Amino acid sequence: DHSLARPAFEESLRLESSVQTFFRTSSRDTELMGVRIPQDSKVVTFLAAANRDERQWPQPERYDIQRRPVGHMAFGSGIHGCVGQVVARLEGELVLTALAKRVKRIELVGEPQRRLNNTLRALGSMPVRLIPA
Repeated sequence: DHSLARPAFEESLRLESSVQTFFRTSSRDTELMGVRIPQDSKVVTFLAAANRDERQWPQPERYDIQRRPVGHMAFGSGIHGCVGQVVARLEGELVLTALAKRVKRIELVGEPQRRLNNTLRALGSMPVRLIPA
């Protein structure tokens, strides 16, 4: 169903965020959930963990194309939001729509290989076969 291209793309972003972490420096003394964070401390935020928070996402480890993952952190947020996210969303929707119109099924024909990186989550390869519609 090509009309599900956008929700499929957004749910994929929520589940498999390409950017896993952001590093920041605290601008002042503060406290977060009972933990004191002094000014100029290095802080790491785990976006992928936020996108799998059970308080926000029921069954967060499950890919659910019917889920409306509004508010996921795959592109960051606020002044730290990805400036290219609108283009990325458009490209993702267009590619998935075109695939859905032309392909009946996508079959995995080999073991996906991850690219190891502490900040980014990516595949080095994922061999697939496209079965025409």
